[in-house]
Amino acid sequence: MPTPHVCAPLRCDALSSAFFASTDLSEGAPAHHTVQWQDLPPQAQQAVHEYLEEAPEWTEEDVVQLHWRLLLELRRLPDPETPLEEKLDTLAWALTDPMLDGRPFSFASCLRVVGTSPLSPTAYFGAVQVEDVREWLRSNARKWLRATLARYPVWVQVLVREQPDWVAKQLSKNPQWLNEQIKAIEDAPDLFANPNPAALPAY
Repeated sequence: MPTPHVCAPLRCDALSSAFFASTDLSEGAPAHHTVQWQDLPPQAQQAVHEYLEEAPEWTEEDVVQLHWRLLLELRRLPDPETPLEEKLDTLAWALTDPMLDGRPFSFASCLRVVGTSPLSPTAYFGAVQVEDVREWLRSNARKWLRATLARYPVWVQVLVREQPDWVAKQLSKNPQWLNEQIKAIEDAPDLFANPNPAALPAY
C-alpha cells in the first residue's frame, strides 16, 4: 500500500485558489465503481455537450478547457444553494476508485491535464498527489453537505442522516426524487402530519 502523503500547504493553497471561493469544508461520500459518461455529474455532461457543439474540430486547447470545465464543478460544493444530488454526484466522481484514475475525464486525469498543461486557464500548480486532493475533499465534504441539508425540512435531514445510502440510491435513479417527496408531503391534506420516512416509496 502506498505511503500516505501530506498535502503541502503551498500546493493546497494553489488548488484552493483554483477551485474554490473558500477553502473550508468528510467523509462518507459514495464511490463509483466505473468512470464512464453516465458517471459524470449531470452538469459535467452538459459541459461536454456544449463543447461538442461549440468545438467540432478539437484542438489541444479545447481538450484542456474541457478538463478544466469538469473540475469547475468542484466550485459548487461549498455553495449551500447547490442541490444535494449535484453535490453527491460531484463527490462520487472525485472520490471514485483509484484503479479507474487512468480513464478519460476521470478526476485524476482532469487534475493532471489542468495542472501540467501550458494551455491551462488556471495558475500553474503542477502534478499533484490525487489522493492528497481526495483527502482534502473528504475532510470538508460533511460541512458542504450539512450546508445544503440545512435548507431542507427537518424530516429530510433526519432521513438523510439515518439512511444515507438508501437516499443516495434513490437520487441516483431519479435526481428529482427528494424534491418529489417533499412536494408530496407539502401537498398532503394534513400539513401538520409528521412524515414517516419508512412509508416513502422505494421505487
